Amino acid sequence: MGRPVTSQEEDARFARRFLTSTEMDLWRTMDDFDKRHSIDVTRRFVAKRSDATRDETAAALLHDVGKSVIRLGRFGRSVATLLPVTASMRRYRDHERIGADMLLQAGVSKRTVDLVRGATDDDAARQLRAADDGD
Repeated sequence: MGRPVTSQEEDARFARRFLTSTEMDLWRTMDDFDKRHSIDVTRRFVAKRSDATRDETAAALLHDVGKSVIRLGRFGRSVATLLPVTASMRRYRDHERIGADMLLQAGVSKRTVDLVRGATDDDAARQLRAADDGD
C-alpha cells in the first residue's frame, strides 16, 4: 500500500487537526522530509490504533522533532545511524531525548513527552514504534 500523495499544505492541515498551536510551531521546525515522514507514521499509527488519544497522535506527529536542531544531510544521517563519528552524529542518535526535552520545555502533555522520549512500553508506544518502522 503506497502513501497518499499530498502537498505540504495538505500535510500541515492534517497535522493541525491534532496539534496545539505550540506543538504546531514545533512541527514546523522540522525539515520537509521529517514532516512528510511524521505524516506517514501518524497515518499508519491511527490506522492501527483507532482509539488513539490526541496526545498519542501528537506524539506520532512529533516523534522526530528533536532532529530539527541537528542539521545533518541524508548522507550524514545514514552514517550517524551506523557509526556516529562526529558530535552532531552522536546528538542525532539522541534525537528522541532532545525532542522530548523540547516538548517538555514547551509545556506539552506528559503523555506526549513520554511517548516521544520512549519512556513507556504500553500498547500505544509499541504501535507508534511499529508505525515508525513502516509496519
